[in-house]
Amino acid sequence: MTILVFRLEGVLQSWGERSRWDHRDSADMPTKSGIVGLLGGALGYPRGDKRLAKLSESLTLAVRADRPGTMMTDYHTVQGQEEKIRNAEGKPRSSFASNTIVSHREYLQDACFTVFLAGETDLLQRCAAALTAPIWSPCLGRRSCPPTEPVQPTLTVAYVSLDDAVQGFRWQKPVRRQAKQMMAQIEDPLGDHERVDTTLCAYRYEFARRRVRFCTVKEGETCT
Repeated sequence: MTILVFRLEGVLQSWGERSRWDHRDSADMPTKSGIVGLLGGALGYPRGDKRLAKLSESLTLAVRADRPGTMMTDYHTVQGQEEKIRNAEGKPRSSFASNTIVSHREYLQDACFTVFLAGETDLLQRCAAALTAPIWSPCLGRRSCPPTEPVQPTLTVAYVSLDDAVQGFRWQKPVRRQAKQMMAQIEDPLGDHERVDTTLCAYRYEFARRRVRFCTVKEGETCT
């Protein structure tokens, strides 16, 4: 089978999965909606484009944490002139105190992930070409989080399944401080874990549930 592999490595990454209002979380692995958004940007799909949902539906995802990184929380404030910042009801905030927005934003520090995508060969080829010459530069969950290494899109037919690729694929340029025991997450309808990160309607920020399973990857062992 044809599999598209690429690398997400950066000083900071943030993959929101349950972000609400002033708390902006990050999952400990890239979300499917985040990966689809990255690919959509490379392909030139604007935010909210209906083609993003089709792209999400057409791809099966696996992610391996080559270096899992560490979580940090940024205490973030935004101030504006009185009555210039609006509240959740769309009404202007009426005092200086209420005109200061306080939020907590989570980031993964110094993480490196390998992404594996299965799908139709022509679609994977288009995605690989777009990552090589993107319309909009890839980011690691947020625009403020650029990759520190090229994403290195690689098409391979050397593996019979995503499980096989997750276990066997290694980068020619080794990952710095690669974990001796790497955690992987593989999309599987029979998986025993659930994530709410499948793009359902991009322009309304609606997401569907998907099933995944986890496995531990070690040198010389099969992913089970």
